[in-house]
Amino acid sequence: MVGTHPDGFSGCVPAIMDDMGGLWAPFAAGLFGMCGGWWVRRMVRSGAHRRYADEVAAPTYAPWWPPVWGAGLCALSWWRLVAGNEGFTVGVTLMLPAYLWLAAVDLDVHRLPDVVTVPLFPVVTVWTAGLAWWGGDGDRWRRALLAGVLVSVFFVALHLVSRRQLGWGDVKLSGPLGMLLGWSSWTAVWVGVYAMFVCGGLAAGWLIVRRRAGRRSRIAFGPAMALGAWIGVFLT
Repeated sequence: MVGTHPDGFSGCVPAIMDDMGGLWAPFAAGLFGMCGGWWVRRMVRSGAHRRYADEVAAPTYAPWWPPVWGAGLCALSWWRLVAGNEGFTVGVTLMLPAYLWLAAVDLDVHRLPDVVTVPLFPVVTVWTAGLAWWGGDGDRWRRALLAGVLVSVFFVALHLVSRRQLGWGDVKLSGPLGMLLGWSSWTAVWVGVYAMFVCGGLAAGWLIVRRRAGRRSRIAFGPAMALGAWIGVFLT
């Protein structure tokens, strides 16, 4: 005899729909990330971000990875972060294409354009302030703001100590990333910043092993920063 749900077929349907509903949100977020990644690929391929003669003369850069990474990161972000934190999850998902674009541009020309990095800090500040006001969580917003300032100061110090091998664009990018980490927790800040340098070191080692860079070569650090921050938020 086949077993049945205690409430019959009518009781099974809502349970199945609830399980499917838990998959729709990550799927939709992944689809958004994939579309955003295709937009990033198209924009970078157009070369509109190239300003200087040596950049314009370089071969066309058409990265394959933005749609793949966009889909994966957006879907995982929604799956991992949504419980009780919907507003933050929506914001992270919507901002991921912008960070993908910055990463792709940095890989192409080793520069993080001010047109995106400069507005990010006030945008993240206002957005997290709105989340704090809506949720009545002012302490969390103050922690995020303090984390953004501290991470920015840390990167300014690295910029000076490294004799500007760490670019000023990386410094400007560090503030909003620090705020996103700080909104999660102080643990996320430490894990995220550490992950930035681990990712950067692994990327540099891979390029050196493949002889695509030397010990004195300039390596784009923006992608490692964005991925490290995402790891910090995701794991904590």
